[in-house]
Order: sequence, then structure tokens, then C-alpha cells
Amino acid sequence: TRFSKAFVNTHGTPPSHTTLLASLYQETHRVGINPVSTTDTGIPVEVEMVQELLSDADWHTLAVTGGGYMSADFGFSRGFDVYVDRAGRVARQAADLVKHIRPALGSDRPVFAFLHTYQVHSPYAPPKRFRGLFGAYRASIEATSEALLEINSDASKVFTREEFEYLESLYDGEIRYTDEVLGELLESLAAIGFLDNAVVVVTSDHGEEFGEHGGVLHGGKLFEELLHVPLIIAGTGVDRGVVDPALVSLVDVAPTLLSIAGLEIPDSMEGRSVFDPPALDQWQGQRIFAQYGEALYCVRTPRWKLIRRTSNQNVKLFDLHRDPGEQLNLRARHPDVVGSLLAELEECRGQRP
Repeated sequence: TRFSKAFVNTHGTPPSHTTLLASLYQETHRVGINPVSTTDTGIPVEVEMVQELLSDADWHTLAVTGGGYMSADFGFSRGFDVYVDRAGRVARQAADLVKHIRPALGSDRPVFAFLHTYQVHSPYAPPKRFRGLFGAYRASIEATSEALLEINSDASKVFTREEFEYLESLYDGEIRYTDEVLGELLESLAAIGFLDNAVVVVTSDHGEEFGEHGGVLHGGKLFEELLHVPLIIAGTGVDRGVVDPALVSLVDVAPTLLSIAGLEIPDSMEGRSVFDPPALDQWQGQRIFAQYGEALYCVRTPRWKLIRRTSNQNVKLFDLHRDPGEQLNLRARHPDVVGSLLAELEECRGQRP
């Protein structure tokens, strides 16, 4: 089942992964909000993540990550029996995952395995055979994180359209390479019997911008290219060939995993299982709440999206049916919609602890 309208609550690796694993909005878990430095983003001890709940239920829990902001120093290793955090290509990380899953299958304990990779992320440097797969472009820029961070939000003043397309082609090469590795990983897992009774979830902690709103990378904005992510769930008991258009969020992933595992979803979690019938609560399946720290907030319905900047209370309203690229601010034309969504935004924020 593919969820075609899946969104992150925030972006940035530590806060978004905390939302993914703990089913808490950034407004609640506070990771990455007004940090003193980029490393001041550790997960509070009172925030309980899905792997901790599974471990308490006697699951064998293991993870392989790309390190960096996913290192054990940030607290993501809590609840994992095995936690590998080192940089490298996704192929090596996938091989590490299989290496640790294989002996875990010898026990009677069910297994929860988590794989994280920076492969589909800057720097955009796919293996050679994937570099020209989506076009050959002339460009004077480097696709490194350091070079792109220097111009970030002002990229449109520096890059030509062809240079944006060059970056995007490299990014697409990373996606295609990662897709191939995931296919090989699933074949390996099937060969050792892991997929005989298993569910696999594929998603992302944020999107990426290639000039849609003048910038590159991710940060400082809440437009669709940064919030809209893949969410694919497949395996035992999951319907095949289904595209579900309901609005869902990373905050819903952990409750979905617990529900699949037959475990109780704690009242503290703010999401719901994506396979549950829509609740009467208007936020469940009808609204997406997102934020960038305390600087930007947005609320999205199936049609409308409102973004508010905290510093000057500037508001933007977009009709996503007619303007999916979010180029035309309709705030002045639809004051009634603005008022209604602002009220809902404040109501949702007010529900956070």
C-alpha cells in the first residue's frame, strides 16, 4: 500500500526522526527547537520511542544508520540491542543489516530492524554508472553539502535552470541507486526467510528543494517539496496494489508499527495507525500540522495550505488543487479560509503539552 499524500511534521534529521520513532510532534518533543548549537538536539529521556516499547515487549531490536545526526550520541540508540552508526554507502549498510538479522532469526523473539541511510541526501554523489542516467548537464557548481549550504536560500540568484537540473539529475541517480540496493536487500531478506512473516516500511524524514522556491537542500521553509515524502508499507496482512490518498504523517508510523505488532498504542503518542478507519477528530486523516522549529507553522487540508511565519505573523495561503507548486498567495482573496485555518492551527498547537 502506497500512501500518496504522506508528509513530515518537520525537517532536519534529529527532530524528524524523533517524530518518526516516537509519534510526537516537534512542538511536543522539542528536539531541534531553538538549539544552542547544531549538536544541541538530543532526545529528552522522557520521550519513549517505538524500539523501546518493542524491546520491553521482548522483541529483538537492531539498527544500522549512517551516523552523523543519527549517531548514538543523540539518543537514537535507546532501546536497540544492536546499533551500528557509521558513514558509508547504502549497499554496505544493507549488508550490515542482513549480517545482524541473520543470527537474530535463530531465537524465538520477533525482530524489529531499522535501516537509515544518507544516500538520498547531499552530497549528491551516486556511483559512476548512475551519474548520467537522468541527463548530461554542463555545470560549474559542486554538489557537496558545504558548497550548497553557502548559497542555500539564495541559489536562484546564482544557479541557472540547467544547474538546478544538473543537481536534480544527481539526486535522481542517488534515488535510482538506492532503489536497486533496496531490491537486493529484500531479495537477501527473502532468502533467509525474514520476509515469510514481516512488514516493510519505506519512508523519508524530509524532501529536498531544487529551486522550486529559490533554494536548495532543506531548511527554513514548509513548501510541499520539503514536506511531501514517500510512505510505502508492504508485507504480511497488507493489501497489495493500493494507493491510499488519505493525509498521513510521519507521526502515524510508530502507532502503525505497534498495531501491526499487536501491541497497545500508548496514549502519549499523537499519531494513529494509518490502517485504522478515519476518526471523527478533524485532525485525523483531514489535516496535516507541520512546523520548522518555532519559526514557521503550517496546516494543510486536502485542498488548502496555510503557512505562518512567527516573527512577523506573515501568512500565506495556497490552493493546492489549482496551484500545487505553491506560487500564488491567496490570503487576500480568501480571508474566511485564512481565519478558519489560523484558528485550527492555534487549536492544534494548544493541544501540545
